[in-house]
Amino acid sequence: MWIKLTDVNGDHITLNFSHVVSFNPYGTGTHIVTTTAGLTFFVKETHEEIQRKVGITTS
Repeated sequence: MWIKLTDVNGDHITLNFSHVVSFNPYGTGTHIVTTTAGLTFFVKETHEEIQRKVGITTS
């Protein structure tokens, strides 16, 4: 699943979420860790926004 996000510099990125190991709140945005060693992203979208984009529901 591909999702569009905004990095901390304001640039738009498209990320293959199938390669994401974890994503955690970080400051006002989110830190995303991928399966590629050393490849992480810091994005402006909140943890909750990303959960909605990928269809994760919380109860």
